[in-house]
Amino acid sequence: MSGHEGSVNEADASTLQHISAKVDALLMLCETDSELRNYSLKFKLEQAVDKTAFEAKREAGEEMLHFRRVLQRMADLALHVAPHILRRVRKYVKSKHTSHNGEVSSEKTNTDTLHANSNSLQRSSSVEEFCDGSEAWLESGAHLSYTAVELLCLILVSHPRLVKYLQMYLFECRVLEYIEDALSISREQEITFFQEGYRTEHIRLLANLTLDNEKVCSTIVSNSAILSAILTGTRFDEENPGMVQWAEFTIRNLCCCISEAREIIRQLTPISISDESKELLAGKVDCHINHAGKVVIGKPSHASTE
Repeated sequence: MSGHEGSVNEADASTLQHISAKVDALLMLCETDSELRNYSLKFKLEQAVDKTAFEAKREAGEEMLHFRRVLQRMADLALHVAPHILRRVRKYVKSKHTSHNGEVSSEKTNTDTLHANSNSLQRSSSVEEFCDGSEAWLESGAHLSYTAVELLCLILVSHPRLVKYLQMYLFECRVLEYIEDALSISREQEITFFQEGYRTEHIRLLANLTLDNEKVCSTIVSNSAILSAILTGTRFDEENPGMVQWAEFTIRNLCCCISEAREIIRQLTPISISDESKELLAGKVDCHINHAGKVVIGKPSHASTE
């Protein structure tokens, strides 16, 4: 689309309110990290300049272009924050394992050294740099990561006429590479460093990205890591409420969009029946996988015969 089509008034007002709240939360949380603080300042300056320029030279039909730029800038913010937190977590985990004395240098020490040898902007803040591994850092990082991904999900559904454009914008910003990386972390790291619903939000993002988008669907189907994460997401996980539903939506989108997805999923062979399913079906039916890889359901073995 050209960017002039439609009206800003068609945007979902409730979603825009949620987006505004998420952006405010992200900017506030960014104050706890030196690199993110710089980026949040850049974001605020660009927003202010763009708004001033738009209001000074507003022309008919320009509202949608301005609205689109604002959403893109918010998406850029989220796509800067989420990977940064993931990298920081991995760096901390690696340093923790390789440290001989078991001590990890605090981020404040690293930041002070960096400031002494750089020309970064001078600023004052009442928010202290949080030491890697501290309770405050873990909580801040978890909220930053979750809020950033949630913001991306909301941006994609903010305006019905911009869905395809925003999907492709995120795709070109390599959002799928980030998602693949984010979903590859270990269960231990997920529980330790990220908040409940971490995987749910990433699968939700995939569901929104794959809606009627052949390019995105084709890329996901050719990526075994992401496809495996989606299929695994159909298994109940108490740490990720709602993930099963979003995984099913994503699979539906893939299968509705491209035939290749239907063929791949049709050819999959089940390897086991989950403990949750066994517990759910206990006493009702017997369920097992035969030599052909098919699920066989029958009467319970203890059922009385007539």
